Amino acid sequence: MTVPLIVLAIGSVFAGWLGTPKLWTMFGDSFRSFETWLEPSFATAAVEAAKEGEHSANLEWALMGLSVAIAIIGITVARYFYNNKPEIPDSIEKSLKPIHGLLWNKWYVDEIYDFLFVNGLCKGGGLLLGSFDRNVVDGGVNGAGWLTRFSSKVSMWWDTWIIDGAVRFSSFFVKMLSYPVCMLQTGRVQAYAFFVVVGALAFLGYFVVR
Repeated sequence: MTVPLIVLAIGSVFAGWLGTPKLWTMFGDSFRSFETWLEPSFATAAVEAAKEGEHSANLEWALMGLSVAIAIIGITVARYFYNNKPEIPDSIEKSLKPIHGLLWNKWYVDEIYDFLFVNGLCKGGGLLLGSFDRNVVDGGVNGAGWLTRFSSKVSMWWDTWIIDGAVRFSSFFVKMLSYPVCMLQTGRVQAYAFFVVVGALAFLGYFVVR
């Protein structure tokens, strides 16, 4: 990360010179190339601003001086507190514990970001999508497969025991009805001659006994 930070630092130093204030006339217009380049796009806004009135160069100098003075004062106070009087920051920390914790944790921006986006939308959303995929998408596919298997088992049972059962029962019933006829209709001449003789003897015996 060191090299990218060095590149960004160099870029930030030189990028600031793209839009120097107008009051720095000693540099000419060459250091206001970015402003000159954007001037056609903001021509209307520039005209309206001119109508409202322009601020003086003294105001610009005062604001720049104030910002630099505030920065120098902050650096000086921090150096004095943490190098010369380190007990002062400790006492301030103890007396302003909630505010110190808020500032120390950077306004809890990272924690809020983790809660809302990392653990919320990303992890929580991923778990929600995973649950939706398992229970709805895969559940629909698995349910369709189970329904297909169940309907096929019912169809097989119906075909085996109802359709085939009816066919087998009807064939068995016809077979049982035809069994006596099969005993007589053997296709053998000797059997037919035997039954003829037996029948003749039966009629003869009936008339003799009578």
